Amino acid sequence: MPSRPPSVEDIEDIDNTSSPPTPSSSSIEEKSTSTINPTLGHLAKITSLAGQSPNDIDGVPVLPRDVPPEDASFDQAQIPLRYRLLAFSMIILFSTGSSYYENVLSPLKSTLLKELKINNAQYGAVSSASNLINTILPIIGGIGMDYWGATYAAIISSVFITVGAIVGAAAANTNHYQLLIGGLIIMGFGSTIIESTQSKLYAHWFSGGQLAFIFGVDVAWGRIVNIICKSTAVPLSEINGWWGWALWIPTIVTALNLALVLVYWAYERNVPRQYRPKLGREARDKEKWDRRKFAFRSLLQLPKFFWILCGTQIFQNSAVSVYTSNLADIQTATRGTSKLAAGYNSSLQSVIPIVLTPVVGLFFDRFGWRMIFVSATAALYVVVFVLIGLTKVHPLAPILISSFALSSNALTFIAAIPVLVGDDSLLGTAFGVWKSFQNVNTTILEVAAGAIQDRSGGSYNNVIYLIVAIKSLEVVWGPVYDLLDGRWLAHSLRLPEKERLALRREAKDQGEPYSGWHVSKKVRWAVMTQLGAMIVVAWVVYIVYSLGT
Repeated sequence: MPSRPPSVEDIEDIDNTSSPPTPSSSSIEEKSTSTINPTLGHLAKITSLAGQSPNDIDGVPVLPRDVPPEDASFDQAQIPLRYRLLAFSMIILFSTGSSYYENVLSPLKSTLLKELKINNAQYGAVSSASNLINTILPIIGGIGMDYWGATYAAIISSVFITVGAIVGAAAANTNHYQLLIGGLIIMGFGSTIIESTQSKLYAHWFSGGQLAFIFGVDVAWGRIVNIICKSTAVPLSEINGWWGWALWIPTIVTALNLALVLVYWAYERNVPRQYRPKLGREARDKEKWDRRKFAFRSLLQLPKFFWILCGTQIFQNSAVSVYTSNLADIQTATRGTSKLAAGYNSSLQSVIPIVLTPVVGLFFDRFGWRMIFVSATAALYVVVFVLIGLTKVHPLAPILISSFALSSNALTFIAAIPVLVGDDSLLGTAFGVWKSFQNVNTTILEVAAGAIQDRSGGSYNNVIYLIVAIKSLEVVWGPVYDLLDGRWLAHSLRLPEKERLALRREAKDQGEPYSGWHVSKKVRWAVMTQLGAMIVVAWVVYIVYSLGT
């Protein structure tokens, strides 16, 4: 530890496990307006007056001076459980309305084709419409999230989601395809960002022991919502002989979600200040950083291993998305399954993940070994795609197999991102970049798959060949990531949560000896160029096919 108070440049290298020499009460009072974080200075005054050491409150160590709370995961682990659980009970519901609305469209594919008089390529535009604007927005939203705070981003996102849902649902009253597209695009301004706000808030409340488990519970809740969507979409579309209820009921849920986000905001403002998520704006005001410089700073500080993960995951998530969004229709086209039965069958793939996904998260927290799940999950999906699209086996066989793959598909990467980034203050930006890649992948491949099907006489064979080839590549990526993890991060991705946090603190104390957490301009600009090119392709492809040309 340096004897002088650390500067802004020194902050990242401070050992979060150590504390400076205990100052006197008068010293604390003199420096509380200058070198001590206002919140910690306030706590120090209180404890000093009580005759306690200012660095020890009820046996819980206070963070070293000038160390931002978001850079010290062990401090977040000391937030009382009652505050965590109450926050979690609200945060987990933030994206329920948007998920319900978007996922209800899949079982209604044949209904939408008939009622809106569109083709398969245009349906692909519908199913990926909310992703279009999110090819760019998550990055901007992530930077803003790190600056203004995840809660304010959640409020703004919820407003866009609710307005978009209302506009899209109005398409059922007019049978205008363009109105549904417009509503989904408006919803897209918020649907992906609100998921990133959840991830950042989870990292604040639960980092230090249960983070992957909490991510797993969140994903499991998403599966429950998915089951409800898939199993109720067709019955809702038959209420009073009008399919519009399948859109208006999810719209009501989005409005309730907006109200819940406001309740959480009020709750967060009333918990003790030291437990609240710290805003990047507060650090900027304290250190007098330039606003524009700070905005770009978070994007430019993302480490090279994170960029490599994003750049090599091209079309991987969208291969699963194509399978999921067309699953009900594949059953009808290849096996003659009724729409109602196909909808129920499709919903079953989300049953097992309700239990298994939190278990996988708990495995990551207790044992680590995250990257082995990349290859295992991809291999399962290859089997599923072949069985559902190229054979006549009962659809429940591949659907149930896919439920095991679904348990670890998204969670593996969500749990790995905080490890690869290594700095909670950058997680909003990191998840924004990740979501941007995910949405670009989905927008391109969903529309392309629809166009391929149209040019194949309605057959799904060529679509299946494509997504099998894509997923086969990911079987190889698992060992590659593990190799890089060993060379660059001392196998942090193999470590349990507590051990990897200890390694991370040690790395900061030693001046970042592991190159995986270093910034590489070449890697960053190469991957950002790839993302930029894919964004252009996504917009061109989407606009062409949404216009029906």
